[in-house]
Amino acid sequence: MVITIEPGCYFIDTLLDAAFKDPNLAKFLVKSEIDKYRGQGGVRIEDDVIIWEKGNENMSDVPRTIEEIESFMANGKFDDCTVQKSISDHLAKH
Repeated sequence: MVITIEPGCYFIDTLLDAAFKDPNLAKFLVKSEIDKYRGQGGVRIEDDVIIWEKGNENMSDVPRTIEEIESFMANGKFDDCTVQKSISDHLAKH
């Protein structure tokens, strides 16, 4: 079985505005810091994990930094066939 773990942080104005007006929620928020990121939308990072009978394996040995991502994307075209072959090669090793 393969699962995806997707932690994320999203800046949704409607929800933030309501939270700032609610004293029970506002006490946990630092508006000046949150306002720096409003308009960015948010960020999410994903990991795909294979669940094996005797353990699990994180398949996401992908670039994480801006420099790594730019280098990865500059090195060639990554279409569905390339991705499928990469997955097949990975699974063949196990």
